[in-house]
Amino acid sequence: MNFVPVPAPLSKRVIAGLLDAAFVVVLSGISFAVPMLTRGIGLPMWGVLAVMVGYAVVPLAFLKRTLGLHIMGLEVVGKEGHAIDLGNLLFRELVGRGVFPAAWLFTIISSVIARSFGIGGSATPALLAGVMTVACAAALCISAIGHVIALGRPDQRTLADLLARSFVVEGPSLPPPSDLEEFDEWKAHRNKVLTRIVIFELVLMSSVLALPWFLSSSSGESPQMKVARLKLESLQAKFEADPGSESLAVALQREYFARGREDDVKQLLEKHRRALSLKEASREQALRDQLALTHERSTAETLIALLERQDRVDDAIEVYREWLGPTPTASALNGFGNYLATNGRTELAVVELQRALSMNPLVALGHTLLGVCLQRLGRFEEAREQLELALLDDPQDEDAEDALRAVEGKIGRLPGAEKLALQRRFDAWRRDAGNSE
Repeated sequence: MNFVPVPAPLSKRVIAGLLDAAFVVVLSGISFAVPMLTRGIGLPMWGVLAVMVGYAVVPLAFLKRTLGLHIMGLEVVGKEGHAIDLGNLLFRELVGRGVFPAAWLFTIISSVIARSFGIGGSATPALLAGVMTVACAAALCISAIGHVIALGRPDQRTLADLLARSFVVEGPSLPPPSDLEEFDEWKAHRNKVLTRIVIFELVLMSSVLALPWFLSSSSGESPQMKVARLKLESLQAKFEADPGSESLAVALQREYFARGREDDVKQLLEKHRRALSLKEASREQALRDQLALTHERSTAETLIALLERQDRVDDAIEVYREWLGPTPTASALNGFGNYLATNGRTELAVVELQRALSMNPLVALGHTLLGVCLQRLGRFEEAREQLELALLDDPQDEDAEDALRAVEGKIGRLPGAEKLALQRRFDAWRRDAGNSE
């Protein structure tokens, strides 16, 4: 009798597919979770592929149906109604239906998550992983399109069916033999096949658990030890890639201390110091080049801050002086003097503040800053004069008032005649300023 493949209803196929997908997800989860929880190691690719071979490929090759297909009364057959050979089924289930690409992407996602938590990662070379990921993403998209094309075909075959030369039909596709002797032989053969399938499934299930067990047992590590080791190795790899990272150096130093590895801590700190030096030297040169090109205030401030972090105050002062240029304003010089005073260069600060005041006697806070610097140097008479001028400029200047009180405690108050002379000098400055406006 000739077999004519009649397509099974799409509704039944969709339900059977959903049932199979649910079973595969559950079994794949078990194959990943059980070794991970008991041995501290997970092999997502191995687990998913083993599940697909055991759940779909072998039953389809010998029984023409999976559990989902059996529930819906469907079969996957060839043109003559017989089961598809193993080679075509492997291609149909793993590639055509997108299982292998999905398994690879699942593995990559798992490794990325594990690496982000510092408990592991993928051993696949980065270039190979990238190429495979792109290829699998494309294959998965093609597979999804391949399922949709069944809606527009009279035989309702997907791309996977076309490639494997298979049909999904309502079963049984071929009835059992009507002759009693042939039926007994058919039944005995079927029972033998079922027995072999059960044995194969048990062996496959054991291997799913045995491989992670073998990999972890051969190292003599407990799951907790393995997680700790993988976390340390992940930190070490990240630190080697970026030894200048402060957070990675601190985290790795903490791990070494917890294991009593003081020598490793010393090597870590030395490598971190060298990396910071190289990084800061490179950044310093880039900032110097940019400052020479643009002469921007923000660039000068960033470079000065970088030098200060390295306790290179003299170099920072030279950068500040370079940024001021040959013709700075009185306000800029006043700021430079304040910077010098703040960084302990009081004598230099006096020189620059005097320059600023010679250019503009009314520069903001100029007399206050100069008076405080002179006080620090023990030049009290000069300091008293400058602080008196500061209070003439701003009677509410608390800094000038406090400094003047301290100076007067040393040498007494300024005589009235001299104070009057200062008032006249100050008034003259104001008149000159008003005239210049």
